[in-house]
Amino acid sequence: MIAPIAMCVALAAVSSAAAASAVLELHEAEPPEPAATVERRPDQLPGSHVARGSANIAAAWLAGPTSRYDHAVLGDGIEASQLAVETRGGGMLVHTLPATRVFEDLAPRLADLDGDGEDEILVVETDAARGASLAVYAVAGDGIARKAMTPFLGQSYRWLNPLGVGDFDGDGRLDIALVATPHIGGRLRLYRYTAPTLTRFAEIGGVSTHAIGSRELGLGRVVPYTDRDRFLLPDQSHRALRLLEWTPDGIREMAHVALPSAIETSLEPTGNDRWRFRTRAGRYLEVRVH
Repeated sequence: MIAPIAMCVALAAVSSAAAASAVLELHEAEPPEPAATVERRPDQLPGSHVARGSANIAAAWLAGPTSRYDHAVLGDGIEASQLAVETRGGGMLVHTLPATRVFEDLAPRLADLDGDGEDEILVVETDAARGASLAVYAVAGDGIARKAMTPFLGQSYRWLNPLGVGDFDGDGRLDIALVATPHIGGRLRLYRYTAPTLTRFAEIGGVSTHAIGSRELGLGRVVPYTDRDRFLLPDQSHRALRLLEWTPDGIREMAHVALPSAIETSLEPTGNDRWRFRTRAGRYLEVRVH
């Protein structure tokens, strides 16, 4: 076994009920294999990805490229004006946004948020005057309908990056995590979904899951745990990784580990509780959660 190049242990001291320990280890890693050919769909947003589902939605993707919102936070001034879905039965559905909005994202995310056996679609929806929000869509009859959304961030050129879904508070239902304004004092925010509302129930600052102009959206990941799921994500400088958890007293840090240089690529799963990434210095590392 290769010895870890860095390790940090943190012990919980919030309450006896939440007491736990965690370890983050850094190991050298091999570069990944060349990427497979990326699936493309008609009118798909350039540089975006198709989401595959196993429930009522077979595939979902962003379409209708447009230059009507020039934020370019994802590397260019082209965003999507449409959300497209292929249903399990082979039907093709398209939802088109009004002229003042875009999907400022690179891939829809599929998850059965309400436990009804059908997937919802999570995507970043941005208003030209009010900035980004996280929207939840679903197949409804012969169309696609918005079921809920967070408030817009309040002004143009303010963006958020979804982190993922998981049971963060231990109640047996899926919650949603996102990082609001990851380039400006990033805030990890947690939401409960009960259509037609998304209710924020916790947040903490000092984190970031994106660099301006990058197409790498997976710098943070949800870490599955038996009691409640945790979060692995960089600090604001991208020079350390933090393992965070929700507690009844708020979000707290379980562990962190300093990086030899800033993280540059998404955390790519390489096994149970381990992820590979590349630093800005070109070095491949693997972080392991114990």
